Amino acid sequence: MNRCFVLLALFLTACHETPRPAADVPIVLISVDTLRADRVRPDLTPNIVALAHDGTTWDRAYSHVPLTLPSHATILTGLLPATNGVRDNVGYALASNSPTLASILSTNGYATGAAVSSYVLRRSTGIGRGFDFFDDDAGDSLDVTASRPGDRTMQTLQRWMDGVRSPKIFCFLHLYDPHAPYHAPPQFQKAGRSDYDAAVAYADDTVGRFVADLKKRGLYDRAVVVLLSDHGEGLGDHGELDHGVFVYREAIHVPLIVKLPHSEHAGTHVSSLAALSDVLPTILAAAGVAPPARVDGIDLLAAKENPNRQVDAESYYARLHLHWHELTSVVTATAQYIEAPTRELYDLTADPAEKNNVIAARRREAAALAHDLAARTKPLGAPTHVDEEDQRKLASLGYVSGSPADQGTYPDPKDRIPFLTMYRTAERLARAGETARAIPMLENVTRSAPEILDAWVLLSRARPDDAIQTLSEAAKHFPDSAAVSLVLADALFRRKRYDESRSVAEMVVAGEPVLAREMLAKIALARGDVAGARREIETALAAAPHRVSTLLSLAGVEKRQGDWQAALATLDRAAAESPNPVRGLQAGRGEALLHLQRGPEAEAAYRKEVERYPDDVEAWGNLAVILAAQGRRDEARAAVDQAVRLNPGPAARKMASEVMEVLR
Repeated sequence: MNRCFVLLALFLTACHETPRPAADVPIVLISVDTLRADRVRPDLTPNIVALAHDGTTWDRAYSHVPLTLPSHATILTGLLPATNGVRDNVGYALASNSPTLASILSTNGYATGAAVSSYVLRRSTGIGRGFDFFDDDAGDSLDVTASRPGDRTMQTLQRWMDGVRSPKIFCFLHLYDPHAPYHAPPQFQKAGRSDYDAAVAYADDTVGRFVADLKKRGLYDRAVVVLLSDHGEGLGDHGELDHGVFVYREAIHVPLIVKLPHSEHAGTHVSSLAALSDVLPTILAAAGVAPPARVDGIDLLAAKENPNRQVDAESYYARLHLHWHELTSVVTATAQYIEAPTRELYDLTADPAEKNNVIAARRREAAALAHDLAARTKPLGAPTHVDEEDQRKLASLGYVSGSPADQGTYPDPKDRIPFLTMYRTAERLARAGETARAIPMLENVTRSAPEILDAWVLLSRARPDDAIQTLSEAAKHFPDSAAVSLVLADALFRRKRYDESRSVAEMVVAGEPVLAREMLAKIALARGDVAGARREIETALAAAPHRVSTLLSLAGVEKRQGDWQAALATLDRAAAESPNPVRGLQAGRGEALLHLQRGPEAEAAYRKEVERYPDDVEAWGNLAVILAAQGRRDEARAAVDQAVRLNPGPAARKMASEVMEVLR
């Protein structure tokens, strides 16, 4: 053998030797949600690139599913979605007996802390199992606040780290900024840079500041630091703007960087296939901790070159949410096969962008891959009941609602994706206030692809005068949908058609007992039937005794009854049930405390509300009035000025005018 080749082989072998586990090694896991592998580059992500220079990068790492919850379930268990049972963002949760990275490390003496930026990874999914500290305060309203900026998530995790004294620490930081709807501060929104790329740059800045903090704490050099993404983003490459439906490379090819203690093997790039199921066994091996008996991934640091490795991917999102065909896939060193009504095979060497389906010319290869994939594919387990409020929160993050009941043949997503793209475009226009441009698109979608439930709901909101007619038509396509029925009940309520609203809400009580009862209570209150409203809310609470929103509704009924002591007790109970702040809760406490003539406590409650929710103009106004009533007029004026400065617009100006009348 040529001496040069011998030396090269020895070098590659050395690069793949398993490093000696470090004693009490700190472990840091950073997940940048929705980060495409091709966006890790010096001009856009200099901090992630700098981390890669200190570590090993797997250039061909793949996600098993292009969805946040299932992918993180795989990362934290080392098990494929079909094995751990989490196949979608809604209706699935980790089994209580599933060992997780956090639970394993905790058993081995680690202090474990996590902060996540999205409601998708809420505690109730099981993702938080094993963490001593798990902060999932990603917002409480049903709009884009179902996620939070990554720098705020980072600060939350850092506060926990401040109190950890053990050298054995495991930190999990989840950043969501590159996920739609994209938001980035102005300094990252440069000319020629897309909104997605601006959000990526923003996340990279957070990564850089977090790494700098690790260095300041003396953790970085000793630590295993893993940076990855759960999946990529379509960006229109195959017609999908975001992710969830397709399993092409732009959706499943992800960055994977492992920095070892003392930057062992710094700057190494590995071309072998890797998968997110490999993360758990790799981290545990680096820390000298034994893996659980069952994992689907491998220890990448000990793995030898395997040109025959196959990595599977799946998405049942289209099946569960749109009544389209599911997609399964297998990636090899040179190709990707996709199982669909119209099957696809791509040559990743000649065609990395996957524009040319070569299945007609390579049928034998495709058949072999299809056979391998079929042998490993497991049937989809039915999702559990999905709370309609959970669905609405997830819809604010771009995940569409469920589809109609089984009606026969499932179409190929490739043939239907233009309608989902049209809906997404209309959704973004509506969010930007361009409703007139959105309406024709929504009309087209509801006519051509009526299975997209959220298009009907958005159209009803875009055309409020026709909302009842639109939703009544939607109900014909979705006769068993609580989502449509509850929105229709609300539309009827707004028109004061209370009998009809009640009739519609009663139809879904069996399937959605909590939200339907809350709607019935709302109707009863509007009619002055306070006792009836209380009965409905108490029935809802019997079904969900720890539900904070229902407790807030009960407090509202108690206020209408003039029972301020009971209302305060209910609000205190709601605060105890929620580990995170809830919009309006402290303001409600402030109102009750005022009626109970407990002024200083009311002031403290309103201060908490505006500190957490500075856009709550009414809370600012009430705080100012309380201060003025105590003779603290300068403080009252300062509060008003701060409210107007933070909330430029007519609402704050109107509040300021009213408060100034009181101050005169």
